[in-house]
Amino acid sequence: MNPAHRIALTVSFAAAAAVALSGCPAQVVKEGAQSIPKASQAQCLNEKDVIEKAVEAYTLLKGEPPKSEKAMVPDYLREVSLYWDLDAKGNVVARPGKGC
Repeated sequence: MNPAHRIALTVSFAAAAAVALSGCPAQVVKEGAQSIPKASQAQCLNEKDVIEKAVEAYTLLKGEPPKSEKAMVPDYLREVSLYWDLDAKGNVVARPGKGC
């Protein structure tokens, strides 16, 4: 077998193997695109959970709920959330106009 045929055969085999192992590329892209909102929603809920736990810890240690998220930084939270806020009673609520 000459070198050109050997290269062509190798490339054909590699391409066939890649297609066989990858599944349907369109389906993979579709599944990936559908998972982005799910990941964003999971991140939002996780962030809310972290803030609720910080409010609970703050309230247990200080005897009253925090007046704001800023009151919990840096001892209970690393930073103020872009998506969540606290109401007057210390409940975690969505920030107006934000994504969560």
